[in-house]
Amino acid sequence: MSGDTGAGRAVTVVVTRVVAPGKEDAFARWADEVDRAAAGFPGHLGAVRLHDAQGLHHLVYRFDSAEHLDAWERSDVRQELLRRGNRISDPRSSSSADLAPWFTLQERGVPPKWKSFLTTWAAAYPCLLTFATLLKLLFPGLPQSAALAVNSFLLTALLTWVIQPRLTRQARPWLLRGAHPAPTRGTAPAPRRRA
Repeated sequence: MSGDTGAGRAVTVVVTRVVAPGKEDAFARWADEVDRAAAGFPGHLGAVRLHDAQGLHHLVYRFDSAEHLDAWERSDVRQELLRRGNRISDPRSSSSADLAPWFTLQERGVPPKWKSFLTTWAAAYPCLLTFATLLKLLFPGLPQSAALAVNSFLLTALLTWVIQPRLTRQARPWLLRGAHPAPTRGTAPAPRRRA
Protein backbone atom coordinates (compact mmCIF):
# COMPACT_ATOMS: atom_id res chain seq x y z
CA MET A 1 0.00 0.00 0.00
CA SER A 2 1.19 3.50 -0.81
CA GLY A 3 2.46 5.82 1.88
CA ASP A 4 0.58 8.72 0.29
CA THR A 5 -1.15 10.68 3.06
CA GLY A 6 -3.51 12.21 0.50
CA ALA A 7 -5.30 8.85 0.27
CA GLY A 8 -6.71 9.27 3.78
CA ARG A 9 -6.51 11.24 6.98
CA ALA A 10 -3.89 10.42 9.58
CA VAL A 11 -5.20 8.31 12.45
CA THR A 12 -4.10 8.33 16.08
CA VAL A 13 -4.62 5.31 18.33
CA VAL A 14 -4.46 5.65 22.11
CA VAL A 15 -4.18 2.31 23.89
CA THR A 16 -4.53 2.48 27.66
CA ARG A 17 -3.40 -0.60 29.53
CA VAL A 18 -3.89 -1.50 33.16
CA VAL A 19 -0.70 -3.32 34.12
CA ALA A 20 -0.96 -6.25 36.50
CA PRO A 21 0.80 -5.60 39.84
CA GLY A 22 4.43 -6.73 39.76
CA LYS A 23 4.50 -6.90 35.94
CA GLU A 24 5.73 -3.34 35.30
CA ASP A 25 9.22 -4.39 34.09
CA ALA A 26 7.80 -7.08 31.80
CA PHE A 27 5.31 -4.55 30.47
CA ALA A 28 8.08 -2.01 29.69
CA ARG A 29 10.01 -4.66 27.71
CA TRP A 30 6.83 -5.70 25.89
CA ALA A 31 5.92 -2.07 25.04
CA ASP A 32 9.44 -1.57 23.60
CA GLU A 33 8.82 -4.54 21.30
CA VAL A 34 5.45 -3.14 20.23
CA ASP A 35 7.02 0.25 19.44
CA ARG A 36 9.76 -1.35 17.32
CA ALA A 37 7.29 -3.58 15.48
CA ALA A 38 4.85 -0.74 14.72
CA ALA A 39 7.69 1.48 13.47
CA GLY A 40 8.48 -1.14 10.82
CA PHE A 41 5.03 -0.86 9.22
CA PRO A 42 4.19 1.45 6.29
CA GLY A 43 2.57 4.72 7.26
CA HIS A 44 3.83 4.74 10.85
CA LEU A 45 4.33 8.39 11.86
CA GLY A 46 5.45 7.98 15.46
CA ALA A 47 4.67 6.72 18.94
CA VAL A 48 4.59 8.09 22.48
CA ARG A 49 4.37 6.23 25.78
CA LEU A 50 3.09 7.77 29.01
CA HIS A 51 2.04 6.42 32.40
CA ASP A 52 0.33 7.85 35.44
CA ALA A 53 0.42 7.31 39.18
CA GLN A 54 -2.59 4.98 39.07
CA GLY A 55 -0.62 2.45 37.04
CA LEU A 56 -2.25 3.18 33.71
CA HIS A 57 0.07 3.09 30.72
CA HIS A 58 -0.87 4.98 27.56
CA LEU A 59 0.63 3.87 24.24
CA VAL A 60 -0.06 6.42 21.50
CA TYR A 61 0.50 5.53 17.83
CA ARG A 62 0.00 7.63 14.72
CA PHE A 63 -0.40 6.30 11.19
CA ASP A 64 -0.82 8.30 7.99
CA SER A 65 -4.08 6.54 7.04
CA ALA A 66 -6.75 4.21 8.37
CA GLU A 67 -5.61 1.63 5.80
CA HIS A 68 -2.06 1.58 7.17
CA LEU A 69 -3.38 1.42 10.72
CA ASP A 70 -5.62 -1.51 9.78
CA ALA A 71 -2.67 -3.31 8.17
CA TRP A 72 -0.72 -2.94 11.43
CA GLU A 73 -3.67 -3.97 13.59
CA ARG A 74 -4.42 -7.07 11.50
CA SER A 75 -0.80 -8.17 11.24
CA ASP A 76 0.34 -11.49 12.67
CA VAL A 77 3.17 -9.67 14.45
CA ARG A 78 0.72 -7.45 16.35
CA GLN A 79 -1.61 -10.35 17.14
CA GLU A 80 1.25 -12.28 18.75
CA LEU A 81 2.33 -9.19 20.69
CA LEU A 82 -1.24 -8.69 21.91
CA ARG A 83 -1.48 -12.29 23.12
CA ARG A 84 1.67 -11.76 25.18
CA GLY A 85 0.62 -8.30 26.38
CA ASN A 86 -2.78 -9.52 27.53
CA ARG A 87 -1.07 -11.84 30.01
CA ILE A 88 0.42 -8.88 31.86
CA SER A 89 -2.09 -6.08 31.24
CA ASP A 90 -5.70 -5.29 30.41
CA PRO A 91 -6.19 -3.13 27.27
CA ARG A 92 -8.51 -0.28 26.29
CA SER A 93 -8.07 1.68 23.06
CA SER A 94 -9.59 4.35 20.87
CA SER A 95 -8.68 6.02 17.62
CA SER A 96 -9.52 9.24 15.84
CA ALA A 97 -8.76 10.92 12.55
CA ASP A 98 -8.36 14.21 14.42
CA LEU A 99 -5.12 15.47 16.01
CA ALA A 100 -6.71 16.08 19.43
CA PRO A 101 -6.06 12.57 20.82
CA TRP A 102 -2.39 12.97 19.89
CA PHE A 103 -2.17 15.70 22.52
CA THR A 104 -4.99 14.81 24.93
CA LEU A 105 -5.01 11.46 26.69
CA GLN A 106 -8.12 9.81 27.96
CA GLU A 107 -9.04 10.53 31.54
CA ARG A 108 -8.24 7.85 34.07
CA GLY A 109 -10.84 5.12 34.04
CA VAL A 110 -13.31 5.45 36.89
CA PRO A 111 -14.27 2.19 38.60
CA PRO A 112 -17.96 1.51 39.18
CA LYS A 113 -19.11 2.88 42.57
CA TRP A 114 -19.99 -0.58 43.88
CA LYS A 115 -16.37 -1.72 43.39
CA SER A 116 -15.06 1.37 45.18
CA PHE A 117 -17.57 0.75 47.99
CA LEU A 118 -16.52 -2.91 48.37
CA THR A 119 -12.78 -2.15 48.51
CA THR A 120 -13.29 0.67 51.01
CA TRP A 121 -15.55 -1.47 53.21
CA ALA A 122 -13.14 -4.43 52.99
CA ALA A 123 -10.35 -2.17 54.21
CA ALA A 124 -12.36 -0.27 56.85
CA TYR A 125 -14.23 -3.09 58.62
CA PRO A 126 -11.23 -5.08 59.92
CA CYS A 127 -9.53 -1.85 61.03
CA LEU A 128 -12.60 -0.65 62.92
CA LEU A 129 -13.07 -4.02 64.57
CA THR A 130 -9.41 -4.14 65.64
CA PHE A 131 -9.30 -0.54 66.90
CA ALA A 132 -12.58 -0.87 68.83
CA THR A 133 -11.45 -4.10 70.48
CA LEU A 134 -8.03 -2.72 71.42
CA LEU A 135 -9.43 0.54 72.80
CA LYS A 136 -11.96 -1.35 74.91
CA LEU A 137 -9.21 -3.63 76.30
CA LEU A 138 -6.65 -0.87 76.91
CA PHE A 139 -9.03 1.89 78.05
CA PRO A 140 -12.24 0.26 79.36
CA GLY A 141 -13.59 3.49 80.86
CA LEU A 142 -13.04 5.66 77.76
CA PRO A 143 -16.21 7.59 76.85
CA GLN A 144 -17.80 6.55 73.56
CA SER A 145 -17.25 9.98 71.94
CA ALA A 146 -13.51 9.80 72.71
CA ALA A 147 -13.30 6.20 71.49
CA LEU A 148 -15.04 7.20 68.22
CA ALA A 149 -12.67 10.15 67.78
CA VAL A 150 -9.60 7.92 68.21
CA ASN A 151 -11.13 5.21 66.03
CA SER A 152 -11.98 7.60 63.17
CA PHE A 153 -8.58 9.34 63.38
CA LEU A 154 -6.64 6.06 63.23
CA LEU A 155 -8.91 4.62 60.53
CA THR A 156 -8.65 7.69 58.29
CA ALA A 157 -4.86 7.87 58.63
CA LEU A 158 -4.35 4.15 58.01
CA LEU A 159 -6.73 4.05 55.03
CA THR A 160 -5.26 7.20 53.45
CA TRP A 161 -1.55 6.43 53.70
CA VAL A 162 -1.21 2.67 54.14
CA ILE A 163 -4.13 0.43 53.22
CA GLN A 164 -6.00 2.08 50.34
CA PRO A 165 -2.92 2.79 48.17
CA ARG A 166 -1.78 -0.84 48.47
CA LEU A 167 -5.26 -2.31 48.14
CA THR A 168 -6.04 -0.15 45.12
CA ARG A 169 -2.75 -1.10 43.45
CA GLN A 170 -3.38 -4.81 44.04
CA ALA A 171 -7.04 -4.65 42.98
CA ARG A 172 -6.40 -2.29 40.03
CA PRO A 173 -7.09 -4.85 37.25
CA TRP A 174 -10.41 -5.77 38.89
CA LEU A 175 -11.35 -2.18 39.77
CA LEU A 176 -10.75 -0.87 36.25
CA ARG A 177 -12.17 -3.86 34.38
CA GLY A 178 -15.14 -2.45 32.50
CA ALA A 179 -14.38 1.12 33.58
CA HIS A 180 -14.77 3.76 30.90
CA PRO A 181 -12.82 6.99 30.67
CA ALA A 182 -14.70 10.20 31.23
CA PRO A 183 -15.44 11.94 27.91
CA THR A 184 -13.10 14.78 27.02
CA ARG A 185 -14.42 18.19 26.03
CA GLY A 186 -13.47 19.78 22.75
CA THR A 187 -14.18 19.83 19.07
CA ALA A 188 -12.72 16.44 18.22
CA PRO A 189 -15.15 13.84 16.89
CA ALA A 190 -15.97 10.96 19.19
CA PRO A 191 -13.20 8.36 18.89
CA ARG A 192 -13.92 5.09 17.20
CA ARG A 193 -13.54 2.28 19.74
CA ARG A 194 -11.25 -0.63 18.99
CA ALA A 195 -11.01 -3.95 20.79
